[in-house]
Amino acid sequence: MVEFIIKARAAPADAARFRAAIGRGQGVEYLADVIRSALFISQGHRADTVLSLVLEKSNDFSRILQIAGDSLGSVTDLHESSLLEIVADSLVHGANLGKEQSVIDSRGISVTTQSFEHLIKQRTDSNAVFLLDKDGTDIRDVELTRNSVFVMTDHTPMPKNTYKSLHRLGVSKLSLGPVMLHAAQCITLIHNEIDRRSR
Repeated sequence: MVEFIIKARAAPADAARFRAAIGRGQGVEYLADVIRSALFISQGHRADTVLSLVLEKSNDFSRILQIAGDSLGSVTDLHESSLLEIVADSLVHGANLGKEQSVIDSRGISVTTQSFEHLIKQRTDSNAVFLLDKDGTDIRDVELTRNSVFVMTDHTPMPKNTYKSLHRLGVSKLSLGPVMLHAAQCITLIHNEIDRRSR
C-alpha cells in the first residue's frame, strides 16, 4: 500500500475553523487537489493508496485524517468545495476525541488524535519512508515499492527540529527534480513512477 502523508501545518483541525478558512488565503484549498491526485483515477479509486492528512492547527490534539482508496465510499463530485466538505465532515466526527483515540466516519475516513512524529515512527517500523526534499536522492535512482511512504508538507516550511527527528527515525530524503512543486503535483509524479515500474 502506497501512503502519502501531508503535514498540513496551516489547516485547522476544527470543522468550523476549517470551513471558515476556505477562500481566506489560509492555504487549505490545496487539500482538494491533494485528495484528487492521491486517490482518484479515471472512473475509479486507487485501491492501493492511503492518504494521511495531518492537521496540526488545533486547540488540543492534531487530527490525522486517513483516507484509504480501498475503503473510501462513493464520492460523486470531485470539485474543490465538495472535497473540502468531506474533510470538514470528518473533522466533525473527530471533534470530541481524546488523545490517541480514533473514529471512522460514514465514508470510511478514519480520524485519529495523534502527533505527526508518532505517525512517522509507526511507519518507519515496517516501511520505506521518504521525505520530499529538493536536496534528496533523485527518485529515478531509488528503489520504490508498493509499501513506500512519502512525506511532504504544505506551504509552511517544516521546522528544523522536525527534520532532525525524521533523520533520526531513518527517513530518507527524496527529490523529484530541480523545481519545487505543489504537493498534488508531487503525488502525481510519484504515482507515475510507481505505475511505470509496476508494469
